[in-house]
Amino acid sequence: NSPLLSVHVSIIMMGFALLSLTFISGVTALIVRAFNRNASTVLLALQQLSLLFLYPAMAALGIGIFVGAIWANVSWGQYWGWDPKEVWALITFMVYAAALHPKTLPILRRPATFHTFMILAFLTIIMTYFGVNFFLGGMHSYA
Repeated sequence: NSPLLSVHVSIIMMGFALLSLTFISGVTALIVRAFNRNASTVLLALQQLSLLFLYPAMAALGIGIFVGAIWANVSWGQYWGWDPKEVWALITFMVYAAALHPKTLPILRRPATFHTFMILAFLTIIMTYFGVNFFLGGMHSYA
């Protein structure tokens, strides 16, 4: 009966929504690139737009995971239980965090590669949100 549950879910969903916008920017960029090979300024602008969404999304995801850990301790007596949903939320966080480190991963400075990465990274959200519920189970499975 803790209010932390609704806070946790709301913040995580806000992060997922913002990360979905990076996916949409990535798909848009690759469609533009397919039809116009000289669209480098559009690709760069869409990369900047994705980064604009990515920073608050990562903050929301990190805060949501943190609040979820506190709620888990209140509800289940442990902060982290290695539940499949928890693990996939961590994987999602780490995959998207890679996009925030262009100095370490210089290949992500190129807009086409960045957008392809954003599209593929969205698969981790799909797995976290849907896949765990339908394929892996655990304490977070509601299917």
